Parts: sequence; structure tokens; C-alpha cells
Amino acid sequence: MLTQSVPATIEQTKEQQKGREVLALPRYKYLVLDVDGTLIGKGAYPSRRVTEAIRAAQAKGVKISLSTGRATEACYHLFKHLKLSGLHVVFDGAAVVDWPSNDLVFLKALPPNAAAQLIRLARQYDLFLEIYAHDFYFIEKEGPLADHQREKLQINPLVTDLMRLVNRIKIVKGQLLAANEDEKRRADIVSQQMEQYCKMSWSLDPSNGIYFGNAVARTVSKAGALKDMLDYQGFSLNDVLVVGDSFNDYTTFTVAGTCVAMGNAPDKLKEIAHWVAPPVDQDGVAAVIEKFIL
Repeated sequence: MLTQSVPATIEQTKEQQKGREVLALPRYKYLVLDVDGTLIGKGAYPSRRVTEAIRAAQAKGVKISLSTGRATEACYHLFKHLKLSGLHVVFDGAAVVDWPSNDLVFLKALPPNAAAQLIRLARQYDLFLEIYAHDFYFIEKEGPLADHQREKLQINPLVTDLMRLVNRIKIVKGQLLAANEDEKRRADIVSQQMEQYCKMSWSLDPSNGIYFGNAVARTVSKAGALKDMLDYQGFSLNDVLVVGDSFNDYTTFTVAGTCVAMGNAPDKLKEIAHWVAPPVDQDGVAAVIEKFIL
């Protein structure tokens, strides 16, 4: 059953103030936000209301990090726009990066044999594939999905023979894109075959209906990266409020002190959330900040 109010699992106290009962929420020190479908919907930037809410939270001393399947480079414009200095979880948990130094704090690379098999299968099933290193983004063919990614991510890929990258660079993540039912069917076949080589996780961008399949090392998860990031900085899981909208946020929700699902999230995620926010196109992140922090 979905929880539409602050849960009993969050420590609560009530006090009398001017004749009214007031609910005292815990003071969160850290806000962790997914990006696509959570922080932003259509376009490349968060809405004005969300931007203002984030800046208000920062003014109250709350630390804010992104936790996303995106590459670091695809978050540069968001880091700058929102002034998000500090550590962030990127590549679906395969790396933790410090901004603005761009130093890698943690990194778990995709095994070369897994990368090679993913490239072979993407070619066999005629699927659009992206290969990511820490600071570089590669594709093998141009087309509508490549154009979409350029606009959405605000970065330009290098077009090359992807197989030539294997064993030559440290690949962090491979990403399949599926823009319709037929492509998703083929992508599911590839995903099933890849399970013997690496970990596959899927997310859906509700603003355009595109599915994203992330191929990362087996031990990678957003939850593991969140723990590493917090330990590195001396924070507790109980200090953290996490907001997400997709399947790759599930592990994070199982460990975070408090978790909020977006209204556009799948039911599986909403069922374990402490609260369900409005969807991304209704500025759900702003509603979360207004309720829990401001």
C-alpha cells in the first residue's frame, strides 16, 4: 500500500505551539537526487521552482548530491547551474566523482569481456549503444537517438568503432537505448544474455518514453555507491533523504534513512517509499524539499 503521509518509520515528535499540534520532522543533512525523471523532465535543466527550492535547501545548510545513471560529463551543466560542489554518484553507481575538481573518488570498471559481448549483441540486434569512459562518450552510429542524447545530455559523442575501445580504455558503463516496443523487446533479449557477464539495470525517461539499459560491473549499485560516498564524508544513512523515480533507485531506497518516490515512479518503488511526491512535470522535487526541509 502506498504511503501518502510521513511514515511511522521516520522518528516523529509532536509539540504544542500556539494551540496547534505541530509535527517535528528530522533535520536532514543530506539530500540525494536522481536526475532523469526526478530532477528534470523535458529539456536539459530543472524547472525554475525546483531550482529555487534546491537553492533554498542549500541556504539552510543541506548538502545536495546527484545519484544518476548518467556519465559525469552529462551532469556538468547541472553541477554548474545548481552550484552542486562536492561528491556525486554517477554511472549508475559505478563511480563517485568530486566536483568541480572532477577527481574520481571511487571507480568500478566494466570488465572488457562484458563490454565486448555487449557491443556484439547491440550490433546483432541493431540497437543504439553508448560506451562511457570517465571523461569520454562514444557511439558507433548517428541517428535520432544520437541527436536526442546530444540535446538532453549537453555533450557530443565521439563516433568510432566501439570494439576498438575494448582493452584500450577503462570502460565504466555501456548503455542501450530503446525508443519503441520493438526495440525494447530486442533490448530485453540482449539484457538477458548479458546477465552472465555483468549487471544490467533499466530506467525509463517519462518525458520521452525512452528506456535506458545500463551495463555495469556486477558489484555496482547506487546503494553501494551511496554508502561509500557517505562514509567518505562522515555522514550516516539516517542523515539522508533520497528521491528517485526508477528501477535503478530501488537498492538506494532499501538503505536510505528516508526515501521519496516520484509520482511517475513504478509501483514497485512507490511501495517501499516513505512518501510519494508529485510527478516530475509537477515539480515533485520542489514539493519534497518544501515538505521535508523548508
